[in-house]
Parts: sequence; C-alpha cells; structure tokens
Amino acid sequence: MRTKMLRKFKYYCLRLLRIKKSDHVVALGSILGFLHCWFPTFIVGLPISLLLTRLLRGNLAACVIFSTIGSFTWPGLFYMNYKVGFWLSRLVGTPAPHHPAENAANVAPPIAHKAGHFASFGHMGMTFLVGSIVNSIVFSIIGYFVIRFILNRYRPALITKLKSQGRGVRGSLSAI
Repeated sequence: MRTKMLRKFKYYCLRLLRIKKSDHVVALGSILGFLHCWFPTFIVGLPISLLLTRLLRGNLAACVIFSTIGSFTWPGLFYMNYKVGFWLSRLVGTPAPHHPAENAANVAPPIAHKAGHFASFGHMGMTFLVGSIVNSIVFSIIGYFVIRFILNRYRPALITKLKSQGRGVRGSLSAI
C-alpha cells in the first residue's frame, strides 16, 4: 500500500515537472490550488480554486495536485491559523472579550454564563479568521516565488532524479 502511494506521488510529481507551460503559470496554479486549504471550505474548496486558477490563467493540473496535497495538511494549517491569529491579537494588544454578565445586570445567571461561552467561541473564530487571512497571503507570496525558483532552476535535474528513483519500484516511471 505504501509503495503504491509512493509511486502515485512520484508519478504526479513527474507530471507536474513535465508541464510545458511557463514557470509563472505552473507556480500560479500551484498556489491557487493550495489557497483554499487555509480556510474551512471543505467540499467547495477545489471548485473555488479551479475557478480562480481558470480566471487568472494558471495551470489546472498543478492546481489539482497542490489542492490534493493541501487536503492532507489542513489539520496542521488550521492549528497554525489559530496560533498566528492568537499571536497577532496579543501583538496588537486586543483586549480580552468581556463577559456578557458584566453588561447585563438583570439577566439570569445561567443564561449569562452560557452567553459567555458563545462570546469566547466568537473570539476564537475571529482569531482563526485573522490567522488564516495572514497565513494565506504570506505563504502564497513566498510559495509562489519558491515554486517558480525551483521550477526555473532545478526542473531538469528533478525529472532525472525522479525517473532514476522510479526504476527500482515495480517497473519504470520513464514511460510516463
């Protein structure tokens, strides 16, 4: 099972490296494919990425490949979104959310207590949203230039290396 998944990963990496489009087009498609993974879009994420890639004239194959990679990494990305948002809220000095019971003197205590829980969920959601927006912008810009540099500089060497590694695993990947 693991060998089969490794072969498929190498196959799609080779397909990505052999795309005849410019480095800009492939890098743009890659970044737009990964973009939706920073947000909780779940089912509609890939169609949104494909639409954006089509509108901005990126490579659709690179979009699908990076969207697939991103679907496996979203738990870590979500955690990172929350941590970055939390760090930014501390950096900016946003005050902690007030407990609703402080403002409402004539609200029954059990209701005020439950409302306090909902207020903390709202604060967590805003922290997550800020983190996801910042992460998506920063990592998209960095990722675009890194992918473009790698494709521009190392594409032939990576193709050769992947082809030579593929020969040892049940046949040859050179026919791909």
